[in-house]
Amino acid sequence: MTDTKVCVVAGMTGAKEYSKMEKYASQGCIVAFMDTNKELGLSIKEELENIYQVTVFFFHGDVESEEDRDIFFTAVKEMYGRMDYVYCQQGKGFVQE
Repeated sequence: MTDTKVCVVAGMTGAKEYSKMEKYASQGCIVAFMDTNKELGLSIKEELENIYQVTVFFFHGDVESEEDRDIFFTAVKEMYGRMDYVYCQQGKGFVQE
């Protein structure tokens, strides 16, 4: 568990999603995200960690898969104990919870 705020992004990681992750990383938040593109995800994780010196959790999965979503959100909750900013891309929309 942590006192640090946690930003969660689930779905395809495009420019809009990366911008959100970068914004919260620059504020010192932990960033957790999932994407189907493993290579891109690992690259983004490394970049955010190196530039902003924050913890980044990347989960290789598909937001359209209920099982993947359950595993991802459960892992984030268990590791950090909180989710302060949640952005979940479902279909073509982007939902903030």
